[in-house]
Amino acid sequence: MKRWLLFLTLTLLLTATSVAADGDDDDDNDDFEATLLGLDGEGTGDVALWLMVATLSIVVWKPAFKWLRTNGPELFNKEPRPFKKSLGVFNRRYMRAHNWIGFAAAAVGTAHGYVLEWHWTLWAAMAALWFLVISGYLMQQKWPPKEFRRGARLLHMQRALSVVAVVLLFVGHNIVD
Repeated sequence: MKRWLLFLTLTLLLTATSVAADGDDDDDNDDFEATLLGLDGEGTGDVALWLMVATLSIVVWKPAFKWLRTNGPELFNKEPRPFKKSLGVFNRRYMRAHNWIGFAAAAVGTAHGYVLEWHWTLWAAMAALWFLVISGYLMQQKWPPKEFRRGARLLHMQRALSVVAVVLLFVGHNIVD
């Protein structure tokens, strides 16, 4: 049920026309373009959106990975041991990409909000995303105690924080637009 809620929320976010800025705003100050290091403020929002979608693709990958470990060897007519080994290698690479893309999504999203002076709901969503990024990073490190890493794992693996972040981003962008 939680996966479907996240999927529906993400789909709603992607299909919402009010989230995508079309540049036809009736602002009094049309000559001023908000930029950060030469990057357009609105354009960074589009980049952050697609990076976040790529990061949240883990919602589809993890169940597919488990299913492939169980059913993949007979489905592709491969030996189980080498198939699972190559699937594990792919999963490790996917997780590394997931971590870097998630960090990039949070960083670009934060820069986007800084340039455009966001509403508080959007900053709350970014705080939730940074909690997810930091807890995901801490899960992989050896230096914190095991109990601390376990807490980081519990925080990172729950889907509620991701759903809250996506909903707050959706609501906040509708307020701002």
